[in-house]
Amino acid sequence: MGSTPICISRMRSSVHYLIFNSLRSCLGLATSMSQETQLKRQGIAASGGVCRGRVHLLDKKHLHVPQHRVSKDQLEAELSRFESAIVQTRKELKAMHQSLKEKVGSQHADIFEAHLMVLEDAALLQETHQMVRDNGCNVEHAYWSISEKYARAFEAMEDDYLRERAVDLRDVSQRVLTQLMGQQDDMRLYQLKVPSIVVGHDLTPSMTAMLDRNMVLGFATDVGSQTSHTAILARALQIPAVVGLHNISQQLREDDFVLLDGYNGMVVQNPSDQILFEYGQFIRMHEDQEARLAKVRDLPAITLDDHPVALEANLDQPEDAAAILKQGADGVGLFRSEYLFLNQTQWPDEATQAQAYQSVVETLPRRPVTIRTLDLGADKLSHLVHSGEESNPALGFRAIRISLAREDIFQTQLRAILRASHHGQLRVMFPMVTSLEELEGSLRHLEACKAQLQAEGTPYDDDIQVGVMIETPAAAMIVDELAEKVDFVSIGTNDLIQYAMAVDRTNDLIAGLYQPTHPAIIRLISQVTQRAHAAGTQVGVCGEMAGEPVMVPLLIGLGVDELSVAPPLVPRVKYLIRRLKLEEARDFAAKALKMSTSAEILQATQGLVRRLVPEIMPMNTHDLSTL
Repeated sequence: MGSTPICISRMRSSVHYLIFNSLRSCLGLATSMSQETQLKRQGIAASGGVCRGRVHLLDKKHLHVPQHRVSKDQLEAELSRFESAIVQTRKELKAMHQSLKEKVGSQHADIFEAHLMVLEDAALLQETHQMVRDNGCNVEHAYWSISEKYARAFEAMEDDYLRERAVDLRDVSQRVLTQLMGQQDDMRLYQLKVPSIVVGHDLTPSMTAMLDRNMVLGFATDVGSQTSHTAILARALQIPAVVGLHNISQQLREDDFVLLDGYNGMVVQNPSDQILFEYGQFIRMHEDQEARLAKVRDLPAITLDDHPVALEANLDQPEDAAAILKQGADGVGLFRSEYLFLNQTQWPDEATQAQAYQSVVETLPRRPVTIRTLDLGADKLSHLVHSGEESNPALGFRAIRISLAREDIFQTQLRAILRASHHGQLRVMFPMVTSLEELEGSLRHLEACKAQLQAEGTPYDDDIQVGVMIETPAAAMIVDELAEKVDFVSIGTNDLIQYAMAVDRTNDLIAGLYQPTHPAIIRLISQVTQRAHAAGTQVGVCGEMAGEPVMVPLLIGLGVDELSVAPPLVPRVKYLIRRLKLEEARDFAAKALKMSTSAEILQATQGLVRRLVPEIMPMNTHDLSTL
């Protein structure tokens, strides 16, 4: 064997290729490395890429917030100190925004615009001021208490994206508290002398933004998700990352040798020579996949026998709309309007909402944009909805139930949507509908808003399409009646599975019972498509099932007309659709409907997709023989 060192690639042109010579001699590795036990740890794939190197371990930082009394004559001075900390933190965030903008462009740098909004959130600031004055306490304790209250509210949310906003809030609050307490950031992360794989309990978005790509090969954390701003920044910076590894920061030691697989969410401690070799093949295969997917991004999503499938993307915030164009989506199948209602001291007004919706349709001209009306529970809007504590918020006062109970709030949102419809191809969709009466009530409000705008001379699209979400067994059972009243229905598979299977997918004890391929779920979807089509109504899927390649042929075969997925998944789903025949999908779905177990259906779908598109199926850890 020669003496060439080994590098493992990041994505595309920015990555290095694996070279498989002198595996043990590189980086001073002795031959005894192969005698150490190889250990695999599975987490969540947050940012694609593979790297190997020595571990740099981050200490878990504990911020000890003091609590003490402040005399009345010192309260104003205490609040003045708070204002100074806010001003200084604002300067830091703006500097980070500019630095990141130079690295990866304004789209991803705008994450820190969101941090600035958190910093200047009126509710958070007002409540901190009030607590200092009412309780006579120091501002550090007041600010920490109030910010933690909101952070815990975010953490309790069912939606992954919204739940991750707790991390952003804590990132900002920690910066403010650091200023108040006269502390400094731990600079060791930014002053690495040797390229390393960073391992820690968590990385905040601000820490991630400041990483040196030449020194940080990748990172692994105990906590986190694919939808976190930390993960988004890692992808933008092209730094491989694995999150959700539970306690890896306690299991690894400084200078341990690891391989990090950001595609499959895996970390291997003391990887064998064979694993390093097999990962070299994996990297080459992935680069070939990316090249294939790039060729179909701007092509239509149409099957081999000319059956078109509307392939759209899910959208969380208006500033993310541009990314949807880059991925080749046909439009927005689900725009979550909830972000406008969170962390507000009052309900967002009509003009604010209309501007947000208008900005999206103007970014996506001639493409449909489907706005889902408010889909949060009263427990997440406790500062706006005073309904009392609920023992089971998931089955309580939420979504369309709040909208119908608060007609003023509902009509404000509907008027804003209608006003924005004048500027593009907008659709409106009602969530969590469980009865015909709820749908009819919603439609009456929509017609009332149209009449108001017409009387005012305000332009809007009188033919705006209306849809309803099918998220409960109740809605699925009466979909024929619902479909008669609307232009389209969209199956929210995340909630449908949860409610049909009586399983909380965020509960680790029963997470295995959350089975998208359970025969009951497949039959419910089939029933929805058949009955909706009988009424002449289109059917979409906007849950996570739509973005799973192995589920796509089954969904199309069951009669689904439209798929709405996370933007990065659009090219892969489109590639699969273009290699599929509708008739083959229908035949497969008919067989799946006769199967008896979730495992049987899943195995069959995996087999079909691997046969159709083996060249783009992600290589998973089970394909690596020595693991």
